[in-house]
Amino acid sequence: MNFNPLKKTVLVAALAFAGYGTVHAQVTTSNISGIVTTNDGKSTSGATIKATHLPTGTVYTAAANSAGAFNLTNMRVGGPYKVEITNGNEAPIIYDDIYLELGVPFVVNPVLGEKTASIAEVIVTGVSSRNVNKTGAATNVGQKLIQELPQSSRSITEFTRLTPQANGTSFAGRDARYNNLQIDGANFNNGFGLSGNPVPGGNSQPISLDAIQEISVNIAPFDVTQSGFTGAGINAITKSGSNKFHGSLYGYYNGKELNGWKINGEEIERVSGAKITNGFTVGGPILKNKLFFFVSAERETATGANASGANLWKASSNGVANPAKNISRVKESDLIAVQNHLINRWGYDPGRYQGYADEAEQQGDKFLARLDWNINDKNKFAIRYNYLKGTSQQVANGTSGPQPRSSWNRVSDKAMTFENGNYAFENNVQSLTAELNTTFNSALSNKLLFTYSKIQDTRTTPSSTLFPFVDIWDGSPTGGNYISFGTELFSYLNDVINDNFSFTNNLSYTTGKNNFTAGIAYEIQKFGNSYTRMGTGYYRYASVEDFLKTGTANEVAPIMYGITYPYAGQETYSRVNFGLASAYIQDKITLNNKFNFTVGLRAELPTYLNDLTANPSIDALQLLDKNGNPKNYTSGEWPKSKVMLSPRLGFNYDVMGDRSLTLRGGTGVFTGRIPFVWLTNMPTNSGVLQNTVEPGSYAEVAPWIGNIRFRPMDIYYYVNNPPAGGENVFINSPKAGAPSTFALVDQDFKMPSVWRSSFGADFKVPNTPITLTTDILYTKDINSVFQYGANRKESTVRMTSQDRAYYPNAASYQFNTAIGANSATVLTNSDTKGNAFSATFGGSLRPWHGLSGSAFYTYSSAKEISANAGSSASSAWGGSPTVDSPNQQSLSISNFALPHRVVANVSYTLKNTTVGLYYSGSSQGRFSYYYSNDVNGDGIANDLMYIPKAGEVTKFADIKQGTTVLFTAAQQDAAFNKFIADNGLEKYRGQITPRNEFLLPWLNRVDIRLSQSLFTDMVQKGDKIQITLDVLNVGNLINSNWGIQDNNVSSYGAAILGRSGSLSPDPTFTLLRSGADLVTAPSRPASNRFTTWNATLGFKYSF
Repeated sequence: MNFNPLKKTVLVAALAFAGYGTVHAQVTTSNISGIVTTNDGKSTSGATIKATHLPTGTVYTAAANSAGAFNLTNMRVGGPYKVEITNGNEAPIIYDDIYLELGVPFVVNPVLGEKTASIAEVIVTGVSSRNVNKTGAATNVGQKLIQELPQSSRSITEFTRLTPQANGTSFAGRDARYNNLQIDGANFNNGFGLSGNPVPGGNSQPISLDAIQEISVNIAPFDVTQSGFTGAGINAITKSGSNKFHGSLYGYYNGKELNGWKINGEEIERVSGAKITNGFTVGGPILKNKLFFFVSAERETATGANASGANLWKASSNGVANPAKNISRVKESDLIAVQNHLINRWGYDPGRYQGYADEAEQQGDKFLARLDWNINDKNKFAIRYNYLKGTSQQVANGTSGPQPRSSWNRVSDKAMTFENGNYAFENNVQSLTAELNTTFNSALSNKLLFTYSKIQDTRTTPSSTLFPFVDIWDGSPTGGNYISFGTELFSYLNDVINDNFSFTNNLSYTTGKNNFTAGIAYEIQKFGNSYTRMGTGYYRYASVEDFLKTGTANEVAPIMYGITYPYAGQETYSRVNFGLASAYIQDKITLNNKFNFTVGLRAELPTYLNDLTANPSIDALQLLDKNGNPKNYTSGEWPKSKVMLSPRLGFNYDVMGDRSLTLRGGTGVFTGRIPFVWLTNMPTNSGVLQNTVEPGSYAEVAPWIGNIRFRPMDIYYYVNNPPAGGENVFINSPKAGAPSTFALVDQDFKMPSVWRSSFGADFKVPNTPITLTTDILYTKDINSVFQYGANRKESTVRMTSQDRAYYPNAASYQFNTAIGANSATVLTNSDTKGNAFSATFGGSLRPWHGLSGSAFYTYSSAKEISANAGSSASSAWGGSPTVDSPNQQSLSISNFALPHRVVANVSYTLKNTTVGLYYSGSSQGRFSYYYSNDVNGDGIANDLMYIPKAGEVTKFADIKQGTTVLFTAAQQDAAFNKFIADNGLEKYRGQITPRNEFLLPWLNRVDIRLSQSLFTDMVQKGDKIQITLDVLNVGNLINSNWGIQDNNVSSYGAAILGRSGSLSPDPTFTLLRSGADLVTAPSRPASNRFTTWNATLGFKYSF
């Protein structure tokens, strides 16, 4: 019988906007599912569903089962697809132009037996969000957004900001280090966790953006095949070849002339620099419909002001800072005196102190190759390899070192570091994925995925000469950084290696209304960390005058000293081999074509595969547990392996049966990982491989610091010749005693896990291309991560001027006198549970006459015990401002959630011209008010600031320069009370200010991309030459007062007061200065070109 097929045109612009969807497995594919019914509403079996990916000829087939259900699994992302449903002699139903999103199930519910007239009435166009089967909140970014929206770094993370629940690279109020990023199913994390950057490769992007097909961000996927995060799962897939040769040749340029050099009407120094990106892609068939290739190569280069490590700060002539002009308070005469002394007395050139910003360089070379093979109708295979080598320069570490630490960075308006005190990264990333997708029959299919990645980060320093790192403070032990120089603190012998292997197998079986998925996965992460903090020695001097006496008859001792040194015959690498075995099963039950739900259970068993060598001296020490009870720890065993269960339930309800109103949600447990550097801290710092002398307070060095003299020519001088009083500190083997500083991991420690619930709704406004969306998320910790000082007991003494614990001497908080009170840290879980809440509302505009976009508002709140703000154990423990002690386990506002955020994007295409716009509006971050130095005597400068009651006396000391009084005590008192009134602190009088209670000013930011296709169909049909112009922070181009970022007056918040004089329960203070004046606000405008507008000019030939 001859007949004409009945054709339905489904122009699914699924890649046209950031939408929401549920993501499956290690996300590399998509699927089409649905229920076949007759026109009387009854399900029917036997219909054949055939989907053809037109660019490659790849075919996927299935038959409707007894319940009418079908599921085409493991399908290529993108399209267009042609879907044909046939059933006996009935007219076929054909759906054209279907595009699939990454991991988002596409729903097709064909109705057999419809009359031709009825078919014409149900032709649907532009129905992307109506046909996806969602449960939790997620954001998908496809080719349309990647090509049309503005970009600068050409990074995956530049598009994850489209996620309404995002705060930088943090999501749903969680630390960015708790995310899990995968590309083609392979872990692509900065898993070691030395920074918050979610991708490896340092300042280079590991894969060219032109090689990325699609990106998704999944916060609450109630699919147990997904795991490894308590923040967000970020997934991306790379492009592949097709039956037509296609590719691109491109270049992007930004230079000095394409940047803004004015802030709030004031000119800033114009520093030369450029950023150039050149690359190509090419893909095509090796065998038509069978075998395809895709290759990408790119080099990105940045120089001068555009590169990391560009130090713009300059010395002052009079000791007065002018942050707006990047002038530091450090006097040029002091820098010259220190430089001359180092050269003339010690034969060491510390390098320049300014004037080398235009010489900064960074570079990234990357390559990717991919093969896709349609072995036959039942088996599809893909393999991908990529490589990156990146180099970048960095300025010296901000404040790390022995406690107490400075509250401002070594490179800032208050301090300067000589050139040779900086460092550089070399990052190498390699990754391989292989995926086999098999369809056994209409009911049974399988996905087998193997991945391997190798990541190595090493450091170099500008000078090959090893020299101790020296901090010169600004005149007293209670001050802060002023001048620094020497071999950077963490760069000597620094090397991090991460080998990651994973194997995943997911088997899917459809029967009746049930779609079962069962899987197993096994992952091994092998880390090697060579980390010798202060490896060339560390000295701190109170003043320039004190340092200039070194090597003379009048030499005085430093105020602090530290060093890490390997024991004889030991390598410096600490290792952790972490394995994770997983098994899971779930059932997606489609009750009817309106309602389906998913229920599943995932079991994970973390294992530690390498043995540790115990330090008996540590094991013999009696310390305290997190509740203050005496306890002995073991330094030679990893945490116990215990099965972790993650049950999840998700649902999707199509209320009207036409996808015009969808309710969705779910609840379940999500298990993640910590930065693995927190685990390697134990073997690194347990005194088996090396000894770290990193005192936790001035009190700890008091017995021997007076016998230290500057010995730069022999970095191990005091290792071989311990100073009198320090014989038990500078030990030469584990048998000689416990190291002066060490880190441990609790035997009962569990990886972080959370309980997360979500509810959302999508409503298509009738007769419009607009879909309204809302999502509500609630997260509560199950296993919260906490690090605490195991040798700190509670003090029984209180300060008299404020309600805060006081530590008049070491005995007041030192539990075991064999080591310092701040010398032992333990990684564990807290019984106090953090939480997070967010509510999102917005809408998306599907392509309509060339216009598309979305806009969302999100309210967020989150609380946590600690931000664990650091990679070393001591930094993570002591980095968060507190009231009494870093051991406190009370909840505070999280640093990772902003209360209000608006994000929007829109693009408009008219003929050969496209305009894309991105907007974000939010507060710029949270901060705390704290003192610039140690107020309560515990050796840690992280004390939250107390706001005195009205009329209450705050004691101030005159601020002097030499014998000249710059600001009297009375002037400071008046200025402090004005500061309280002007900055909204009146309501906190009589209280200690809460951590992270305060917000930086709101910032509106608009970026724009103009794309113009100049020539088309030149060599072959479809090729074109396109010129793009990306202008970031376009508002600042219009007005130099707009779009300017604000920074806190201190490096990690707002340090307003500093203790003056000796420790006291009723201390005397000085009010800090901002430039020549007393501080009047907690923040000030940024002063470099990274906050002004910048433009990137692009050229691309595509075919």
